[in-house]
Amino acid sequence: MKVDAYVVERISKKGSPYVAVEVFLTKDYKKLCFLTQAEYQLYKLEQEKASK
Repeated sequence: MKVDAYVVERISKKGSPYVAVEVFLTKDYKKLCFLTQAEYQLYKLEQEKASK
């Protein structure tokens, strides 16, 4: 199975920022998977390596 997924930065209803992976399981259904700060830092490091 192949799915689309994106890292998103959003603001919660309480006003707190958060980072998550938004996974599109079907055309009409998406799932948010919340990242810890450590997971997000690893993602950023990988993005920096890929841009070089």
